[in-house]
Amino acid sequence: MLLSAHWTGNVRPVAFTIGNVEIAWYGIIITLAMLTGLVVAMLRGRKQGLVVDDFVEIFLIAIPFAIIGARIGYVMVRPEYFPADFGWDDFVNVIAIWDGGLTIMTGVPFGILGGAIWCRIRKVNLLDLADIVVPVILLSQGLGRWGNFCNQEIFGAEITDPALQWFPMAVYIARLGGFYQALFFYEMVLDIAFFAAMMIIQKHLKLRGSGLLMYAFSYGLIRFIMEFFRDDGDIYAVFNYTQLISGLVALAAAVILIVVIVRKVKKGEKIWYGKGGIPDSERVKFAPYHRPSKKAENK
Repeated sequence: MLLSAHWTGNVRPVAFTIGNVEIAWYGIIITLAMLTGLVVAMLRGRKQGLVVDDFVEIFLIAIPFAIIGARIGYVMVRPEYFPADFGWDDFVNVIAIWDGGLTIMTGVPFGILGGAIWCRIRKVNLLDLADIVVPVILLSQGLGRWGNFCNQEIFGAEITDPALQWFPMAVYIARLGGFYQALFFYEMVLDIAFFAAMMIIQKHLKLRGSGLLMYAFSYGLIRFIMEFFRDDGDIYAVFNYTQLISGLVALAAAVILIVVIVRKVKKGEKIWYGKGGIPDSERVKFAPYHRPSKKAENK
């Protein structure tokens, strides 16, 4: 292997092979990111009556939906995946998520659809579940961006100033032979920062649906900002469709959140708890009515 000018350009996308099957770092990192999110969601839901079995069920339903949705969103806007003489090899290429190519913008809605199916089966309010699970998605997304690093994806404008050619300011993209803005890292930092902010706010804000709305605002805003640089690095560049949709989602989520809060405050409802946060007695409880009792199971 010919070494590049910087260690960030020497990353191998394939971690190891099993027979003729290549196992990419992208898939490994995405899987670990999802498992990390699952563990964090379990810890968040424990005090509200959700148990490990609940989250395993949610995970087994929502994650496949999310992956399918993310892949559909990625390939449907890329006509090169659908040649006129579409055959078996082309089909394999379409579903080859292990090679990278997932779109979070369509993956998250599909994942929420999977969660809605679980809520329907278990007779649980979807917004209550979303307040626990959805904010954690932002953490998983941030960690998963390291998979893009291994694939040398998600970068911005070229950096020609030698004084700025250092990580995490820049990454060396071997196939282009130069340093570029390390957008994957910038987005990771923003994802984790917004996730931390949501955790702090939710500790004090008692508002059904706040997790879903804050996630929509946070990631919509992050993608809106990042898209300025993913095209050509010009902050005054013409909007693309992803940027336009992201901006509208962030704006809509912010407006809805503000309107709901104002209405509840006007009604005299207490939604903000200061020092110490929301008491456990005031939090939504997922009573085990949706799960059979041990006695019932043993009969």
